[in-house]
Amino acid sequence: MSEPEPVAPSRFEGLGQALRIGLLVAAAVAVGVGLLGALIAWAADGHLSSTIALTYYFVGSILFIAGMFPTGGFSLIRGTITRRKPTGSGPKPLMLLGLLLIGLGVLADFQ
Repeated sequence: MSEPEPVAPSRFEGLGQALRIGLLVAAAVAVGVGLLGALIAWAADGHLSSTIALTYYFVGSILFIAGMFPTGGFSLIRGTITRRKPTGSGPKPLMLLGLLLIGLGVLADFQ
């Protein structure tokens, strides 16, 4: 009697859970940056929607630029360039989160 061959796990296994976690992190960051902008507007007695939009623009652009750096090659800890060549674009989720925050800034600007 032959035993059934084990089925190889799908490459998409766990993708749903990773997407849920990513969306929760993105929502938490968006809410946190919005609250930071509201706090700055309250402390500066400024216009609320424009200050929140500026905060989204600022944090989003920083995250977008950080996500565009290639990985590998330079070590901040050692301060040296290794022989390893960059493997391409860096952390894509940071870049996407930055774009999301910039988009929220555009939406807040139209309020």
